[in-house]
Amino acid sequence: MILHNPIKKANFVMMKKIRTILTALMIAASVSAQADVKWLATTHDFGAFDEDFGPASTEFRFVNEGSAPVTIVAARASCGCTTPKYPREAIAPGDTATVIVTYDPAGRPGRFSKYVAVDISDNGRTKLYVKGTVVGAAGSVQARFPVDAGNGMQLQRGAVMFGSIIKGHTRSASVNLYNRSTDSISPSVENMPSYISMMMEPETVAPGEQGTAVFYFNSARCPLYGFVNDTVMIATVTGAETFPLPFVGIVEEDFSKLTPKDIKKAPVATLSETSIDFGKIDRKGKISRTCTLRNEGKSPLVIRRLYSLDDAVDFAIDKKVLKPGKTATITVTVDTSKLSGALLNARGALITNDPSAPTQTMRLVGTF
Repeated sequence: MILHNPIKKANFVMMKKIRTILTALMIAASVSAQADVKWLATTHDFGAFDEDFGPASTEFRFVNEGSAPVTIVAARASCGCTTPKYPREAIAPGDTATVIVTYDPAGRPGRFSKYVAVDISDNGRTKLYVKGTVVGAAGSVQARFPVDAGNGMQLQRGAVMFGSIIKGHTRSASVNLYNRSTDSISPSVENMPSYISMMMEPETVAPGEQGTAVFYFNSARCPLYGFVNDTVMIATVTGAETFPLPFVGIVEEDFSKLTPKDIKKAPVATLSETSIDFGKIDRKGKISRTCTLRNEGKSPLVIRRLYSLDDAVDFAIDKKVLKPGKTATITVTVDTSKLSGALLNARGALITNDPSAPTQTMRLVGTF
């Protein structure tokens, strides 16, 4: 806006100066008003406490250092788990007022940080913070971490499941854990085979907090194909009592780089029988049957593994590599003394480098 009248222009400049002065006075008054109330503390740390102890409370105090009474207009919590309690009457100059903040830990294990926003007349808003860590009660923790590994360490599951792993690759699997003890723990693992490693996140888990044990399965270091299982021992700290933690993985051959030409020239594994009937058997000892394996492909057939997960069953094969057109003899031995029940109903697995059927199942049956 352009002012051509000198008087109007002078009045405009004067009013602008007055508004600037008034604004400065209002800011100064606001700062002065806010300084009238002095909080002794605005944060409280409950530390770690058990959920079973119930709601935890603390007191926040302020002093009215001004020359006029003040009133707490409102106090609002950031969530329903936190409750404020405050005086409704005016606080005279020189007096002290108390705001009680209560946190309810029921069903809320783990670390928390909440606040209550307190509005005081002519003094603006102040946020009062409460924080801490809730050590979950048995019932609350049990639902999410049902496996008791001892010394206050609860596990989300009782096994490490890797699933399928392509030979030469590494796969990870994790197990979440919870520290229900009153001391920090640094979980460690013993009895790990060379192809298994573990990393804790974080390395130290405080009371009432969660951590994750991340396991890595390096299949390049694993000598087996197919179903692989073993057990590691986990403890809250090195040297403490250990807890068995099984792990399971399935190592599979990598056929992804084979071309259509390679597949045409690939080996083909053909079993003479996929179901072996032992007929009537007794519990006197070991009994055996045989079948044959033939390579009907155009490249050497490599037997990666021949096994059964049943302790009563054992497999043997007289050749580990079959040239095209050649056969091998498979001997199946059953220790009947290790069988329970009235039937033999077991399975074996043959794993080869046949890309069309890398794993073939053999069923073993019989009756006592």
